[in-house]
Amino acid sequence: MKKTVLFSFGLGVSLFLWLLGSQALAAEPKKITFGYSTIGPMAAGLWMATDMGAFEKYGMQASLIYIPSGAVVMQALLGGDLHAGIAASNSVINAALNRAPIVGIAGTANRPYHRLWVQPEINKIEDLRGKTLGVTRYGGLSDNLTQILLKKYGLEEAVKIRQFGGGTREVAAAFQQRVVQGTVTSDLVVDSHVPAKILINLVDLGIPYSMNMIVVSRDYYNQNRESVGGMIRAYTEGVAALHYQKDRALKILAKYARIEDPKRIEGLYADANAYLERVPRLEKDAIYTILDFMGKKGTHLDTIVDSSIVDGMVREGFVEKLYKKR
Repeated sequence: MKKTVLFSFGLGVSLFLWLLGSQALAAEPKKITFGYSTIGPMAAGLWMATDMGAFEKYGMQASLIYIPSGAVVMQALLGGDLHAGIAASNSVINAALNRAPIVGIAGTANRPYHRLWVQPEINKIEDLRGKTLGVTRYGGLSDNLTQILLKKYGLEEAVKIRQFGGGTREVAAAFQQRVVQGTVTSDLVVDSHVPAKILINLVDLGIPYSMNMIVVSRDYYNQNRESVGGMIRAYTEGVAALHYQKDRALKILAKYARIEDPKRIEGLYADANAYLERVPRLEKDAIYTILDFMGKKGTHLDTIVDSSIVDGMVREGFVEKLYKKR
């Protein structure tokens, strides 16, 4: 009889310790790897969310990786190296059209915040006839926006486009050396003595355009919907914090964008505040602009995006609460 009591007691202790261990494991944050293909304002919400601990609030610990290509972000997602990514929307759409099992679940901005920067002798868009514009790579965001801009002014056959196979720094170097007469980008980083000027703000053209998407693989989305929902909530809190924690935001932007010039940091902050959507919804018209440009106007959006998580956040008043009584 005593042996039975002792055995039961021991089993109870073991079960108790096992439960404690299980709870401890459950309490550990889920580690996720989040890639991003921009070091501009479109990544500011993600940076802010990470630094302020928003992901931990939803049971995750996020590691960020900069990948200077939306197409490579897609490859990393499909290869299992990333759990989620922020990539140029045209890259996400192109991958989806080619049957890559990925899905866009949220968006950063639905207006093109880029500008057309030109050499000082270019005073009007027609002055670009016979000239060359630089882009990071053919098929990338800057190329897409450049071609849309030229098409609007009927200059698609009159202006050359040259890629520089890297990032915005390579294009800026080409501009500074006068290899190109202009480029479409958010912020042209050249030496102070270089007389670059903004000829056109693309947002003034009134063209809806999805800038970047938060994207995951469809398998991960189907198997980890709660975690994906937490990612979007954390990101949305990061965007909200940008508005109300400016001093902290400026430090975070400087850290991740690796910028020391206070004016450039202020400019990046201003763009993030002006263009990042408070509700990170992927607007239909902004996606249709890209599909139309690709000649895929009739494509069903549910083959590319799923807005149900963002729609659910709106219905429950999640976003409204973030900005209420501020």
